[in-house]
Amino acid sequence: MDNSSTCSEFHFLISAALDGELSVAESSTLTAHLHGCVTCRELEATLAVQHRLVRVGSIDEIPDLAPHVLAVAHPPRLGRRGWVRQALAVIGMTELVISIPALVLGEDAGAPVHIARHIGSLGAALGFALLYVAWKPTRAYGLLPFVASLAAFMSVSAFFDLVLDRASLVAESTHLVEFSGLLFVWLLAGSPRPRISRQRASRRIFS
Repeated sequence: MDNSSTCSEFHFLISAALDGELSVAESSTLTAHLHGCVTCRELEATLAVQHRLVRVGSIDEIPDLAPHVLAVAHPPRLGRRGWVRQALAVIGMTELVISIPALVLGEDAGAPVHIARHIGSLGAALGFALLYVAWKPTRAYGLLPFVASLAAFMSVSAFFDLVLDRASLVAESTHLVEFSGLLFVWLLAGSPRPRISRQRASRRIFS
């Protein structure tokens, strides 16, 4: 008797069973059929072997590329971290305190309220950034360009204000907080690793 047409639907069930896709009812139906069909039992055994060969196999050993990638990425090498972090936290808090009158009250050396609040917002943001770097010193190198450029522009503006007699030396001394923040951020950031070419990077990673 040719059972090929009768068993064809069970062939799909056998394949689905190996993939774990049968419902409880379908599994019971297939089990009952396999008890009485030698051909389907042989097919199930053959497919089970092939299924294991396809799904289970040894993999090639993958080298650990993490040290090479980190070396090529030239992450910053942190400088001193102990007392520098504490000093930076104090500077961040000082910057926040100095910024409160301008940010909350809109008062900054007679400047209009709108301008004063903008100045206070910038100072408060810098204070929070310094506190964050004191907490997460690995972020120091990323903050360094912002603090350095801010200090540079502050220096230029303070120089012209003093030369043109638009501000007193005492008034401009408050910017020493920003310069101190730059110093301690730089101490935390340390120095970046020297850049290398892409070709040398590829050779170092895959060698």
